[in-house]
Amino acid sequence: MRLPESLIAACAGWLVAACHDAEPAKAPPLAPELPRAAGTLRQPRSSLASHASLSKTASQNQTSDPGSRAKLTPASGSGPSETPLTDRFARARALATLNGSASYYADALAGRKTASGALYEPQRFSAAHRSLPFGSVLRVTRADGGQVVYVRVTDRGPFGSRGRILDLSRAAAEKLGMLRVGVVKVRVEVLEYGPPRKPRRRRR
Repeated sequence: MRLPESLIAACAGWLVAACHDAEPAKAPPLAPELPRAAGTLRQPRSSLASHASLSKTASQNQTSDPGSRAKLTPASGSGPSETPLTDRFARARALATLNGSASYYADALAGRKTASGALYEPQRFSAAHRSLPFGSVLRVTRADGGQVVYVRVTDRGPFGSRGRILDLSRAAAEKLGMLRVGVVKVRVEVLEYGPPRKPRRRRR
């Protein structure tokens, strides 16, 4: 059965009107964004590596900065420095006087134990004598120049030539200006004797 053309035209008009009245399709709602913690920022991966590099550089700068380092206190030596001896014995009268030559210790002996038990320290004002008690204080005067230094006996020596009566530490030898010549004529004045050596007990 064929529908009349007027009915077909009416149906087409209704369909067009229905399409215009229909609401457009809505996009699906977006997922809600999670709140971020206060003070946190997203960083790309590359910035993490640069942050590690900066931290390493900062730590190196702190290490190289002398102000950031812990202050190191110099270790106290086993023997006295020359200044207290000078202040105390500058006006002391000589108890005995010796004349002869003086030499000085080689740098290779630094840190070795002396006959008194103390370690040899080149920067200390010490000396070696064959028989004076350990702890004796001496005023050593260079015969040809007049330079003076005060030292304390901490070792035995020198051995060899009988004309040499004293071995000086490097600091004492430098004070006398004898580092280049090695051996000089000196006058040695004993200003204070060290304590006498305790006698050894004989084994029964």
